[in-house]
Amino acid sequence: MRLHALQYLRAFAALAVVYSHAVTQVDSYAPLLKHAGSFGVDIFFVISGFIMIYIAKPTNTFGKFIINRARRVIPLYWFFTLLMAAMLIVLPTVFKATRFDTEALLLSLAFVPHWSMVTATEAWPIVAPGWSLNFEMYFYFVFALSLFFAEKYRIAFITLIITSVFLLATALDTGESAITHFFAKSMVFEFVLGMLLALAWKRGFRLSSPVAWVLLVVGIIMLFLKLPVPRIIEYGVPSLLIVMACLFINVREYKFGVLLGDASYALYLCHIFVLGLLRKILPPILGEGQGAALMFVAISIVVSTIASLVVHQYIDNWLLKQERLPKRFRDSR
Repeated sequence: MRLHALQYLRAFAALAVVYSHAVTQVDSYAPLLKHAGSFGVDIFFVISGFIMIYIAKPTNTFGKFIINRARRVIPLYWFFTLLMAAMLIVLPTVFKATRFDTEALLLSLAFVPHWSMVTATEAWPIVAPGWSLNFEMYFYFVFALSLFFAEKYRIAFITLIITSVFLLATALDTGESAITHFFAKSMVFEFVLGMLLALAWKRGFRLSSPVAWVLLVVGIIMLFLKLPVPRIIEYGVPSLLIVMACLFINVREYKFGVLLGDASYALYLCHIFVLGLLRKILPPILGEGQGAALMFVAISIVVSTIASLVVHQYIDNWLLKQERLPKRFRDSR
């Protein structure tokens, strides 16, 4: 069963992240724009937790699961990481503050959190949006470990590991280690929220479409309240309500919406390159003022979306097809 509303939600979450980065690209535009959209990552985490339980099969094993997840995540991420490294060497002024560093490149490729060259207080890889993939790969590894246990114990096991690592990282986080700082973020529990939602779904939990629409509106409103609470409460709970609502809203299948959902991973990774180029090209043409700032964001979203569709069709799909070819066929070409 394909959940079309979740596909549309994936597209919305990726576009929200694009917006959140677009409004900060030009220093003179930033004060004129509403800063929001980072919650797109939180929505992705809840969806990820849900999907892992939703698609789980009795035949899954540790090795098979890890290989399947690596096949999906790594090729495109490595492509853009290596592209970023090449651009930092050849065109270093395209990006605001990042500079090439061999250690940072290797740690980024290995999904190891390290201090960012852009923002010294953040543990970001050289493709900055890839920080969330460090959490994704961590979650996938813990989920794979849970496959050694009976299905009824898996969510409890994953929750125990995530909680233990979080508490240990929180206790050790002095601001010096990027790893402890990274794993002390409460948003990691959003994976657990997604898994619990999937468990409820599998056990027959259902909502009517009108109730789901109410939940959707409440969740969206909560995202913009800016409450002084931990991120798991500020964005995690609203994201859970939004994902829950999208499971039960009756919507038609729109091929373009589904395509945007499929291309959301490509959009998440490629948009930072598009923004870097547009930041150099557009401001001298658009000029100053709020109108120019809004136009910059609108163009950024449109161009990033078009770029993601191209990347999804001609790079992501190609990488996945090449990886899935039988070895003897690859070797014989």
